[in-house]
Amino acid sequence: MDLLSTNVSIPVGADHMGAYFTRPAQPKGSIILIQEIFGVTPAMRAIADDLASAGYAVVVPDIYWRLARDLDLGNGEDAVERQAAVDYSLRYDEVTGVADLAASADWLQDELAVQQRPVVLGFCLGGRMAVRLAAATQLSGMISMYGVGLNKLGDLIQAIRCPVQFHFGTNDNHNPVEVIQAVRDEVAKRARAEDEFHTYDGAEHAFFNRLRADRFNPGAHELARSRALHFAASRFAEAAPRDSRA
Repeated sequence: MDLLSTNVSIPVGADHMGAYFTRPAQPKGSIILIQEIFGVTPAMRAIADDLASAGYAVVVPDIYWRLARDLDLGNGEDAVERQAAVDYSLRYDEVTGVADLAASADWLQDELAVQQRPVVLGFCLGGRMAVRLAAATQLSGMISMYGVGLNKLGDLIQAIRCPVQFHFGTNDNHNPVEVIQAVRDEVAKRARAEDEFHTYDGAEHAFFNRLRADRFNPGAHELARSRALHFAASRFAEAAPRDSRA
């Protein structure tokens, strides 16, 4: 499938946030993809392109833009880059970040001139920000891939109005068994038939990232990818153009 891919500027107040935007000619839905701690890296762009090839318009916001624009700190295999990424993640203001991501959701909806809100999909730090964003604004769905610190966001998980889908590897060094169980319990408390919770035996943190040679798990990746695409497809099954912009 031919894709239209470019870097874009998303208005945020009097300023702008950069983002990578990729889409097919006729998207069947839209996705906000929220990065790992390393920036809008080639790995994140590759995931966005893959989702676009499956039929979705995907925007990857440069969430660190208030600290430094266009960061690419690799995939975590270099110790110096990894520490720099950790430092940026600790300095990142998640409250302000939610507002930036909400602006991305509005931009994406307006860019496509559609009525239905996007799905959000986040990895690691992005998996936590996906929860925060979905709790703060209306979305069509929320997918969190090995989001970190989610056991501390139980109230936000309960506040999310759209269907949710969570993914964890059972050998995740950032999410011990008790953390994963706490998130599972929160999802169960929501008692929504459309919600999903998945674990992958032996998979590590960042198992979805093809460019993370030390962590990539092909079997877990393919299963998580198919589940995420099925979840997204179900959210957009009845999407329709916005009449006033047709």
